[in-house]
Amino acid sequence: MKKRGMLLCSMMLLFVLAGCGNADIANNKGADINKIDTVMGEIEVPQKPERVVVNWYIGDAFSLDLNVVGYSAWEQETMPFYDKFSTSSKLENWAAEDIMAVEPDLIITYNTADFENFNKIAPVLVIPEGEVTSAERLRMIGRATGKEKEAEALITTFDEKLAAAKTELQGETYEGKTFSIMEDWGSTGEWSGVAYETGSRGGTLVYDYLGLKMPEKLEELIAKTGEKRGTLSYEVAHEYFGDYILWFQQEGKESEYAKSDIWKSIPAVLEGRVAEIPGENLGLFYYDDIASLTAQLDYAIDAIKKISK
Repeated sequence: MKKRGMLLCSMMLLFVLAGCGNADIANNKGADINKIDTVMGEIEVPQKPERVVVNWYIGDAFSLDLNVVGYSAWEQETMPFYDKFSTSSKLENWAAEDIMAVEPDLIITYNTADFENFNKIAPVLVIPEGEVTSAERLRMIGRATGKEKEAEALITTFDEKLAAAKTELQGETYEGKTFSIMEDWGSTGEWSGVAYETGSRGGTLVYDYLGLKMPEKLEELIAKTGEKRGTLSYEVAHEYFGDYILWFQQEGKESEYAKSDIWKSIPAVLEGRVAEIPGENLGLFYYDDIASLTAQLDYAIDAIKKISK
């Protein structure tokens, strides 16, 4: 009975703390509340949140200079906002206890389930991945947090660079050419073979924003399987390579496939149209926020120009 009483007291304290957190937002912010339409309906968020928790959209939060007090995301030194990770705390788990410990007044996430799980701790802004573009997502977060001008400035910079890059890629050199994003995952193991990408590893930039074409056979595979990323066996991978290849290296590992006779027979390889991207640059191509896309654009255009023939 004594243990049960202690457990009930602990549970009551947890709910009181969560309730107090929401009460603080409602009572202390007053007129500084934004009403935002989201996939979860209309929600109220602090107009200028002071303590933000975020997962996949960490790049958006850092780019808008939000005060991120907790994050659940991967960090790597080639990310354009890498230095800002040091001002925040990495959450051991994306769970209520860990989130509550950093006392957020706004939670930003891609997962609709988080709304029900965490909305007693703080308002939860849910933006499902893939339902809006990177620019639209940044605008939504900017509008919700009083950072509209900052969001528009970042988008304008990207749009200007994107327009210039598209102009460069409209010449005869690239007319009708196809582009592949590939990475060797080795000959053995659960995830073996040559991986193709259309979203991560710069896929959002290359296909969605630059509008470059992927090989027809790869388009057919994706249409058939519905898989926008996957692996191909060493025996058939060469059939899916385009006229230009963005070839991602794995950090600290050499590609077995790149040592094979098949590799040496691929037209893009024979003609020197392979842009090798070192494994240490994986962080640069990891996220699809506008800051990451802007940095990827600079890198990718320079790499493509160097191998253009």
